[in-house]
Amino acid sequence: MANKGLSHIALKARDLKKTEEFYIGVLGMKIAFRHPPKMLFLTTPGGHDLINFVKSAARISGTQALEHLGFKVTAAGLRNIERKLKLHGVKIAGRRGQDAIYFSDPNGYQIEYYCD
Repeated sequence: MANKGLSHIALKARDLKKTEEFYIGVLGMKIAFRHPPKMLFLTTPGGHDLINFVKSAARISGTQALEHLGFKVTAAGLRNIERKLKLHGVKIAGRRGQDAIYFSDPNGYQIEYYCD
């Protein structure tokens, strides 16, 4: 079997509309495609990644095995996303020096934006 790498990650979402608004409106991702009524696939512009959100009534808790989703950006991109988060009222939950910020999406998943 040929290994072509990770194609996507699938995450539970209680509210697909809020999830879509956050990832597109705040983080600048794009819709790759949908599988109505329960699945939404998003991608990073210029990337080859897919995040699949699956509508689920199950409660999403911090005890899940997923630690965080990491997005690599330039230093300018990191400053820009921090400004956008502040504009949208999203609280920065943590930092790793000047090179990384951590915050949560509407589903409670922790997201890291970092630069080298």
